[in-house]
This record gives sequence, structure tokens and C-alpha cells, in this order.
Amino acid sequence: MYKIDKGVALPREKVKHDYPHEQLQVGESFLVPGGNMNILCNYNRIKGKKLDRQFVCRKEGDGIRVWRVR
Repeated sequence: MYKIDKGVALPREKVKHDYPHEQLQVGESFLVPGGNMNILCNYNRIKGKKLDRQFVCRKEGDGIRVWRVR
């Protein structure tokens, strides 16, 4: 059975990122310092579907670089 809890605070909203996916032309890229590869690659896939574009990310030093490839 599941225990019902009262008084548990609702977590804050997810942070909205302001990456420049819309401004990128094919062959251009931007660097995300630090970052999480899995989260950023998933974000690229979702954003790519919305914009009908394709993005690729690769580890670069301490950050992750995102390219527009289509």
C-alpha cells in the first residue's frame, strides 16, 4: 500500500535554459560550461524536433559543445 503524506512541499519548477538553438545556423556551435551530457543531449533532441533541426553535442574540456548539423 501507499502511504499518504500531508505537508510535503512541492518542488520548485525546473530551470529553463536559454540556449541559442533558434539562432544557430548549420555548422555553428556554442559551448555549455560544465553541464550534464545526458540532459543536454536530450534537450537537443527535444528542441530539434520542435524546430525541425538537428543538433549534436560532444564533450570539450570541462564543458559540452553543441553544433547544429541540419
